[in-house]
Amino acid sequence: MVGAVKLLAVLGGVLAVPHLCRISSFVWLYFLRPSSLRRYLHGPSPYALITGATDGIGKALARELLRNGFNLILHGRNETKMKKVVEELRKSVPDKPDADIRYFIADASQAGHDFTQMIETFKDLHITLVYHNVGGSDTSPERLDERTEDYLYAMLHKNTLFALFLNRVLLPHLRRSAKSGPVLVQFMGSLAGDVAPPRLSIYAASKGFLESLSHGLDNDELFFDGPTGVRYAYLVAGPVQTGPMGENFRTPSCETFAKAVMARTGCGGRRVVPYAVHAVLLWFMGNVLGDAAVDRFSAEEIRSLIEQAKKGE
Repeated sequence: MVGAVKLLAVLGGVLAVPHLCRISSFVWLYFLRPSSLRRYLHGPSPYALITGATDGIGKALARELLRNGFNLILHGRNETKMKKVVEELRKSVPDKPDADIRYFIADASQAGHDFTQMIETFKDLHITLVYHNVGGSDTSPERLDERTEDYLYAMLHKNTLFALFLNRVLLPHLRRSAKSGPVLVQFMGSLAGDVAPPRLSIYAASKGFLESLSHGLDNDELFFDGPTGVRYAYLVAGPVQTGPMGENFRTPSCETFAKAVMARTGCGGRRVVPYAVHAVLLWFMGNVLGDAAVDRFSAEEIRSLIEQAKKGE
């Protein structure tokens, strides 16, 4: 009897080890680990490039990076709006009057861009951080077969192809920057890529594309004729207060989420959930609720967002 009890105790201890490791990693990442952001402030004049920087998360990221000493290269679709954002950034961070803020204009949802020409004016700058943030979907009720081909192409360009082709022309210049220190490229993902909610199948699939792309590119730069010093990561974002939804414990403001991204930048993970509550939510969905419950819950969430959007029209 005593031998059986000891055996069960040992077995219980062995089974508990993975859970204890996960808890320890969680506590270290979100509460104890110091930020590595300053590792990327190397070279004579380090720049961070952010796409989709005139609204929401992108603009909040730009503000945090400016506060932390980076020069900025911002992407947006509308030049008038971009100029207002640049002015707003300078006013919000008055202690960085000498920071260089540049921008380029391109509609990420459209094909036919000359990406080499697009980066011509800043290709020789010392870029150490890149945030591929541009993307998004809508909350309209149409099914896939009710969407036009133009809509689908625009969604794919905005959420996948723009980042892919921009990264392609940036990469040789990023490798040059990496000669003096680490360079990190991050793709903004979404919980939708894990959950695949109804009516958001194309958007969810685009996030799966970005996750695989970042993983493969990281392998390229790290293990194949490397390491080159350029690393890649995929950031998993849950709900963030960018539209009609209100701010709460699981839906942080863009500013709160951007601070979380800064804190986790350079943590070494290929797949990083910047905001702690989103990490808990993701674990709970995968380990407690199960697929059926998550699918039903996500359907109700999308239905609620569609109704809110209709009321706001």
